[in-house]
Amino acid sequence: MKNFLYLVIVILLVQNRSNAQNSGEDQLGAWYEITSSNRISEKFSISGSFTNWDYELPVNKEHLLLGVIGINYHFDKNVSVGIGYGYGDIDSSFEINDIPHTLEHRIIEQLAISHKLNSIGFTQRFRLEQRFLEFPSDNLLKHRIRYRFKVKIPLNRTVFISTYDEIHFYLNEFDFQQNRAYLGLGFNLNKSINFDFGYARHSFKTKSFNRLSLQLNLKFDFRQMKI
Repeated sequence: MKNFLYLVIVILLVQNRSNAQNSGEDQLGAWYEITSSNRISEKFSISGSFTNWDYELPVNKEHLLLGVIGINYHFDKNVSVGIGYGYGDIDSSFEINDIPHTLEHRIIEQLAISHKLNSIGFTQRFRLEQRFLEFPSDNLLKHRIRYRFKVKIPLNRTVFISTYDEIHFYLNEFDFQQNRAYLGLGFNLNKSINFDFGYARHSFKTKSFNRLSLQLNLKFDFRQMKI
C-alpha cells in the first residue's frame, strides 16, 4: 500500500511541474462521486449516481454537478443494457473566460459486459448520450459515444486495486472529445459498500488536468429482503 501511495504522489508532482506553464493545468482538482446499484428483480435493477468535480483544492470552484438515474435489464449476470436520465450544471469558466454555467439534460443508453479471469474482474461499458445543452443565448444537442474498460484486482478480501480508461467521441461530426484514465486503491467495508480513492488524468485535445478521485459505491439486492 505504501508503494502505491508513493506512486500516486510522484505522478502528481511530475504532472503538476510539467504542466505549470499551461492555464489551469497546474491546479490539482478533485472528483467526488457516489454510485448506487439496486437489484429489484431477477431481470431489473435501478442505478444512480451523483458527481461533483472541483477545479482546485481546497474546494472553491465547481466544474460539474451531475445527477443520473437509470433502469437496467440483465440478460444474465454478465450482460446488461440500460437507459437513464441525467441533469447537470457545468462551469467552464476555468477553461474559457466569461462563459456562464451551462445546464444539461442528458439521455443515456448503455451496454455493460463483465467477466472474470481467476479473481480479476473486467468490465466494458459502451454508452451513447444525447446531451441537451442550455446556454444563455443558444441551445445545442450534442451526441456522444463513450467506451470504458475497467479492471478490479483484489489484493485480499478487503483491499483491491481499481483502474480504468474511458474515451469519449462526439458524433455530430465524429471527433475526439476527452479521455479519463484512473488508478486507485479500494476498500470493501462489507458486501454492499466499498470506496476507492486515487489519481485521475483528465485529457482533452489541448489540455490535461490532474484530479484526486474519491468514490463511494453502494450495491443492494432487494430480492433478498423479506417482507
